[in-house]
Amino acid sequence: MSQFMLLVFLVSAFAPKCSWAQLQKFRAANGGFGTAINAILPGAYHAKIFQKYGLEAEYIALESGTIGMQTLLANEVQLLFTTGALAVTANLQGGDSTIIAGGINFFPFKLVVRPEIKTAAGLHGKKLAISRFGSASDYAAQLAVEKLGGDPKQVTMLQLGGNPSRLAALISGTAHATVFSEPFARLAVKQGMRSLLDLADSGVPFPQNTFIVRRSVLAEKRNMIVNAMKASLETLYY
Repeated sequence: MSQFMLLVFLVSAFAPKCSWAQLQKFRAANGGFGTAINAILPGAYHAKIFQKYGLEAEYIALESGTIGMQTLLANEVQLLFTTGALAVTANLQGGDSTIIAGGINFFPFKLVVRPEIKTAAGLHGKKLAISRFGSASDYAAQLAVEKLGGDPKQVTMLQLGGNPSRLAALISGTAHATVFSEPFARLAVKQGMRSLLDLADSGVPFPQNTFIVRRSVLAEKRNMIVNAMKASLETLYY
């Protein structure tokens, strides 16, 4: 046996091999699905990119960021992709969450209203649908009314969940307005609704999409979180 062949044999015999038993288990979740960038985590999961970095991932799709943050703080998931505003809110209430990376840093929402609503004043006393209180849609809805010169306190906010539920409420008249990112804003307009304001043009910075973890998990399992981020970033180029 030549020296080269012997070297190859020794490397293959003693090099560590990645097996299912060696993969580190962890859970990742999306909190809401407002924009295309939300495809990062499910993309890494389905393409098995997490495995490349030594992780046996379980991916969970959650309807809203509020539910996602509750799940993260309960340690049911170790990595959450959702609006960064929820991390701030959670920490003000004693949570230990932290933002480790960001995506979109502006509001990608449009204020969409029923055809009879012409101005922000027309929203006073009306119902505006959001996903959950404290969510990105909640902040966006209040900002949109203010930008149009209205008073958010004169509008009734309804917690109706995800985009499909809010679209159905808008069309049926259960709600008079809501905020959508694309493609739901366009779908609503095709159904006869009106786009009153595009918040992307407002210039207001906002941590719309961020990766959030618990500080305690980051301290105890830093390598796991770093590898999860490597897999997530690689998905952008997959």
